[in-house]
Amino acid sequence: MRKDQGYINWGLGIDTPFFFSSKFAIENKSITITGSQITHNHLWPIKYSIVKMSNLGTSIQYFDSVIFYGDHAEGEFVHTFSIPSDTGYQLEVFNYFKYHSTGKIRIIQTDD
Repeated sequence: MRKDQGYINWGLGIDTPFFFSSKFAIENKSITITGSQITHNHLWPIKYSIVKMSNLGTSIQYFDSVIFYGDHAEGEFVHTFSIPSDTGYQLEVFNYFKYHSTGKIRIIQTDD
């Protein structure tokens, strides 16, 4: 793996259930996320999706998603998405309108 882009901190609540990262490119048909989350209930899901938004932000195209339940310590979860190489992707984090949840995630480009 290469291109460690650092951690992205996020925090969600009932009134703000979505977080979107800044845009990034996928170069070799895959990208890996690793991170941690605190949900305050082991049954609460957090969904991580690779998306593209329309230029005006009025529609979202989903490419792949993964769901992790409950609390995960730093670096405890890892998932690799297989996505077509292109630019303009974003990571969406969604907490299903569950109370307060926080976390941090790292996006890593993977080599072929």
